[in-house]
Amino acid sequence: MNIKKNYMNIEIKNRLIIISSPSGAGKTTLCKLLLKKMKNISLSISYTSRNKRLNEINGKDYFFVTKEKFINLEKKNFFIETAKNFNNFYGSPYKNIIMSNKNHQHLLFDIDWKGARKIRKNYSKDKIIDFFILPPSKSELKKRLIKRGRDNSREINLRLSYAMNEMKHYNEYKYVLINENVHQTVNDIIKIIDYYNSIDKNNKILSKKLKRIIYS
Repeated sequence: MNIKKNYMNIEIKNRLIIISSPSGAGKTTLCKLLLKKMKNISLSISYTSRNKRLNEINGKDYFFVTKEKFINLEKKNFFIETAKNFNNFYGSPYKNIIMSNKNHQHLLFDIDWKGARKIRKNYSKDKIIDFFILPPSKSELKKRLIKRGRDNSREINLRLSYAMNEMKHYNEYKYVLINENVHQTVNDIIKIIDYYNSIDKNNKILSKKLKRIIYS
């Protein structure tokens, strides 16, 4: 059975919200705050082949699988998009779209520019709200990477180099935000999403009125 073919026929009932940023710019923190503040959004939990960190929970932060398992799922068209970063695989499963439709929620993706590009290729642009998050400066980004305490100096420099290349893709996104203050940035994201919610609500009301006028 071709899973991808079946899933691609599913109507996206709400919005696909994409938040991307280079490592250390704050997208994961923003996503967590967004999920706390908005009730009509659910997180698309990704699968990954990387090792679980101490503070992470399987099934909440990621679904942690072996590389062999990940590759096997990819061959079965289990994922909407996949990416490979720092020799680890990441992928968003199609089943998350079914769940968000069932729960009448927008679906939030915490993914990089490569994954975002694949989602845009597969789904209509009018169903996608995508954000690229930039750090205030290169020096601030380096400070944040050091403060996380996850990597040694060589790995930090590697991530910084990778981040500079990632940032070149900001112009592929509908909205670009500089994350100087995480609470202000998340509020800006909410305002933009609420704007689209208002459009969707008005369109539904208009559609009902037009039906009454034209077909009654």
